[in-house]
Amino acid sequence: MSKKLCKLVSDDILDKDFKSYTKLVNEARFVCKKCGRVAKDEDSLCKPKAIKVKQSKKSKKD
Repeated sequence: MSKKLCKLVSDDILDKDFKSYTKLVNEARFVCKKCGRVAKDEDSLCKPKAIKVKQSKKSKKD
């Protein structure tokens, strides 16, 4: 899919093909600095910026 999320949402992808939309945003690693949408791949956004994800530490049981 070569269209950006902004365009896809305005073209009603949420109603027409929700499954494809969720594949684009699942496990998001980038956020658009223009509209705030998030995506797995930076090519899906107009102005992508990487999201730094903190890994949580698992607590040890005593």
